[in-house]
Amino acid sequence: MSEVHEPSSDVSALGRQLAAAAERAAARDSQLSRQELAELASRIRMDLGGQGYVYTKALHDAFIPDTQDQALLARARQATDFINGKDANPFKHLTTEQLALIGYDEGEDFTYNERLAASAELGHRYSQWTHYIVDKANAEYDRTGFRDDALREMIDYYKNLPPILEAGFRNYEFDLTAMIGKTDPPRSDDPDSLIDTLLKTARKLEEQAKKDHPPLEGPDEPGKPA
Repeated sequence: MSEVHEPSSDVSALGRQLAAAAERAAARDSQLSRQELAELASRIRMDLGGQGYVYTKALHDAFIPDTQDQALLARARQATDFINGKDANPFKHLTTEQLALIGYDEGEDFTYNERLAASAELGHRYSQWTHYIVDKANAEYDRTGFRDDALREMIDYYKNLPPILEAGFRNYEFDLTAMIGKTDPPRSDDPDSLIDTLLKTARKLEEQAKKDHPPLEGPDEPGKPA
């Protein structure tokens, strides 16, 4: 099973597609309120990974883009293979902003499975970051009795997300800022505590990924058999 190799023609084609998606995203973000963006993001995620996917998966797997560009065809095939656990994610080296452009794009430049692959990588990265920041917050609390540095890093992280992703976290800046300077440890019986919320989010992402998609690193992850 091969690693991801993107020919120069594919890089150029992907660049053009991303530029077009960026224009659509900029227009969308300027026209919708934060609440509307959050609702749109939720609908798109449901369209990509909701229950209806079970009934349309075969159609998406069989779909072939209407193009003669062999690089684009190869990338679409790789995305489908990734979804079925047969290859690596063709988008795993892209930035978070580029992944969001693909996953949340409603144009016709990217196939359903390409958008699904981009969304899977977004989920994987958020899960990794969630575990990292929870560990950092706990370590900081054990060391100082506070979580202020971790909380500020969380605020910066969310603030730098693409608008359609940031909108989904609602009033994160107010909520996290309000926790700065507090020394009480999170209560295990408080369903809204910071640590519990982050851990639950990570577990939900991981369980959903295991249920709907192949391993997020792809079958040719170093150290794993093909």
